[in-house]
Amino acid sequence: MASPALAPPSPANTSLGDWFDLSLPGKVLLKTGKVELGQGILTALLQIAAEELDLELDQMDVLSGDTGLSPLEAGTVGSMSIETSGVIVRHAAADLGRRLLDAATMRAQVPPGQVTARNGRFRRDGELLADTIWSVAADVDLDVPVDRSAPLKPRGSYRLVGTSAPAVGSQEKLAGAAFIHDINLPGMLHGRVLRKPHPDARLQHVDVDRIRGRKGVSAVVLEQDFIGVLAETEHDLDKAMELVTAAAKWLLPEAGRHETALDILHRLPSVDTAIRDDLAANEPAPNELVEATFTKPLVGHGSIGPSCGLAVIRPDGAELWSHSQTVFALRDQAARILGCDIEQVRVRHSQGAGCYGHNGADDAAMDALLLARAVPGRPVRVQWSRQDELTAEPLGSPMSVRIAAAVAGERIVHWELETRSGSHIQRPGWNGGVNLLGPAAIADAWKPAAQRDLPSHNGGTKNAVALYDFPQRVVHQFVPAMPFRLSALRSLGAFANVFAVESMMDQLAEVAGTDPIAFRLAHLSDPRARAVVERVAAISGWHEPLHDGRGRGVGFARFKNSGSYCAVAAIVEVDEQISLRGLWGVVDPGLAINPDGIIAQVEGGMIQAASWTLKEAVPTEGPFLTAESWRDYPILSFAEIPDIQVEILSDPSHEPAGVGEISLGPTAGAIGNAVAAALGARIYDLPITRDRVIATLMG
Repeated sequence: MASPALAPPSPANTSLGDWFDLSLPGKVLLKTGKVELGQGILTALLQIAAEELDLELDQMDVLSGDTGLSPLEAGTVGSMSIETSGVIVRHAAADLGRRLLDAATMRAQVPPGQVTARNGRFRRDGELLADTIWSVAADVDLDVPVDRSAPLKPRGSYRLVGTSAPAVGSQEKLAGAAFIHDINLPGMLHGRVLRKPHPDARLQHVDVDRIRGRKGVSAVVLEQDFIGVLAETEHDLDKAMELVTAAAKWLLPEAGRHETALDILHRLPSVDTAIRDDLAANEPAPNELVEATFTKPLVGHGSIGPSCGLAVIRPDGAELWSHSQTVFALRDQAARILGCDIEQVRVRHSQGAGCYGHNGADDAAMDALLLARAVPGRPVRVQWSRQDELTAEPLGSPMSVRIAAAVAGERIVHWELETRSGSHIQRPGWNGGVNLLGPAAIADAWKPAAQRDLPSHNGGTKNAVALYDFPQRVVHQFVPAMPFRLSALRSLGAFANVFAVESMMDQLAEVAGTDPIAFRLAHLSDPRARAVVERVAAISGWHEPLHDGRGRGVGFARFKNSGSYCAVAAIVEVDEQISLRGLWGVVDPGLAINPDGIIAQVEGGMIQAASWTLKEAVPTEGPFLTAESWRDYPILSFAEIPDIQVEILSDPSHEPAGVGEISLGPTAGAIGNAVAAALGARIYDLPITRDRVIATLMG
């Protein structure tokens, strides 16, 4: 059964009025359930709609992620928004444009085909008519299903799609007015919840009376293992939370603290599923197998701005503000907790400081809602601490990828891959659970659902099947009982799988005595795949000599093996530290809606992948998370970001595909291969730190 958070949108059940509003003269309002996460989706959707309506971008506005006004759509996840929402927005805009043109033709009392529209005005034989799309809008019934048979504008006639457009909301961000952290509602209280030190920890004792009596404290909420404080100011809240933290006594589960997350991943039993098997039954493995195991640690989101949410409860229902990816799923779970109809809960999306998957946004909003029950009518704002971010947000699962392969001559003749992973999905509503921290602390009935991964070729198996032309046997080893809170993080399992695949491709190229680029091309028949690999070699100066201590590497993948193509080249220098000296990326997203937005997304993915590859690992002691600050979880700094060059190979004959996650795995592969080239020795475990380099060289 599909999760509500992931169910595809149902265009057949939406009307034109769900998508567009023309009530404001001079503007067409596009309504969408998708939300802006910094990836530029709203800009791209506006370009698509304006193109079909023959409007300029400044003649359009957008309303996004408001469960009271937006059409019901799936969450903004999985790099699917262009492929899903982009399609329905295009059809809806074409249908609306046709109906407006028909209405103008009727008013002009001329035969069909004699009236044209441009920039909201109608013309007949080049002469402007008195009517505009806004004056004839009253003649158009928007309460009808979107007619997907309405003629679409030929791509050869595009004016806006395919050109770079400034991101929606840029001016507001520069003015400091765009982010959820800046919302200040009248009468607003500040709240925070003391997080449990372990999901199975139980509260033994806390003296709340001492805290309730403090100046500035409005309320203390104590329900089972849920402890929250409301205060008039953030300063008062900080002081009260210091007392709560010191006063709370927890009963912790018995668990050893000596194991790493990867130790636990390998120790716990798995459910094994064959994903693909091209190898003949009982085929003996070749004698000259190259075998290696590649690992990725627990990884966090690392957003500079912490999670934040607001809520208010009124007699007629509740209203929440969140930077969630899945506002409708959050609405449904909020109604579930309050015991009311979903129509009585409204969630409004407000932008946060970037989003790379299922972070703490939903939890912060739910924290605010649970605390707001104690102060009906007053808005409550919850902003997580940095320690909350590092220890309470959902994390990206640790992974282990074992590959055994062999070459004959310059061809791969045998390839076995086993990818081992926990879950990559535990969003609100997934598998029937609320899956949020606050409710889980209040009632056992709201504990998270059992961990279950996404179907084959998603989750931990994403990009486990290589796009290359050789026989493969791929097995997914799913570990369902990991003691960590795991969910969706940018590219899911593709990051580790592509890192492993691309690392092994270089190892096999060395065995075959072949250049890594040539070796890949020999195993790629897909012309689009070949094009990005060939182009990244060209722009990165692949065959140019390097200084001593430097190495060059390449990585490639087609995201999900059905989305955009991406090839990355990297140059690193290995001295006392590993320094990135350059990154080059070439992408083929099909039709490029907004080239500037695509480049920004790919660059951002390359930077985050570099940080994961060289820096990031969530520190643990057994099942306990121990990070308190950025010192415990360092990320790539601005000074460490190299020059980055990204090039787009756009082909309007192919449908547009998402780009938000495509560069993560190829970048990790490129950096790992570059380090191996510089050192003359390969590092199999991420992150590739100075200590690991020394250990590898010491043998």
